[in-house]
Amino acid sequence: MNYCDNEIWLAAYLDKSLPEEDHRLYEIHLSSCPNCLAELIAAKAELDEIIAEESEPVRERTGAPAQSRARFFRPVPAAASISIAALVVFTSVFLLLRHVPRGDRDVMEAQATVSGILAAADIGEMRLSGGPEGPVTHSAVYRGPGEAAGGPAGRTEKALKTLLETHPNDWRVYAMLGDLYVAINQVDRADNFYAQALDLNPENARLLNDRAVAAYRLGDFDSAHTRLAAALEADGGRLEALYNLAVLFHEKGDRRASRQYVDAYLLKDPLSPWAERAKALARE
Repeated sequence: MNYCDNEIWLAAYLDKSLPEEDHRLYEIHLSSCPNCLAELIAAKAELDEIIAEESEPVRERTGAPAQSRARFFRPVPAAASISIAALVVFTSVFLLLRHVPRGDRDVMEAQATVSGILAAADIGEMRLSGGPEGPVTHSAVYRGPGEAAGGPAGRTEKALKTLLETHPNDWRVYAMLGDLYVAINQVDRADNFYAQALDLNPENARLLNDRAVAAYRLGDFDSAHTRLAAALEADGGRLEALYNLAVLFHEKGDRRASRQYVDAYLLKDPLSPWAERAKALARE
């Protein structure tokens, strides 16, 4: 499914009109697609500017030109390929975005940054809930400036800890710090932040899955298994947990159990790059 550059999906998600499974899958996409998150954030920023300009009553009463309206509702050339229906949907996205609180936008901006770092990091065989949409090759390990204090990872760590001061009870910030530390191979610290996130949201399948990834990286297969099983129970078959159980049993040498989880995963996600990796896992 191509969610990118698809205003209809974005509008339906924001309007909460997607079916439950589509809503969940789209959230998975948003958590791992910096471009879509950036589009949403940019749209909200422009909308704020439009609202601010159009809320000047003196300009309206004096008949001053409404420049923001002219910018937003540009004339559509007759030869334009965009349909009127698509234009209506695009407009609705802007109107819906005005309801995204500032604090949520801060968190979303941080998530976009962390997702970009994860996309350039080899985090191992298992899937993070906030990770990329496909496996990262082992040659793509996040190195060099990302591990320096002034590099992307260092700046992101500092920004997230600042965000934590203003959002001390937001489990998402703790989860992002966990993701960041997994990306730069500080897995003990990642596990600690996932644990704090779970203290705030103990039944969250994403957090259970991601802490299982940390446990697997630390060699604690029993804890990884327990948390992945809890993730499945909490979310009725979360994709990442199914995939990760296949990896876990493969690593433990139980090929039969691994293949069962591969088959269950492929029923839900037969076409993605992760599906190709799951098929390869079953053949190994």
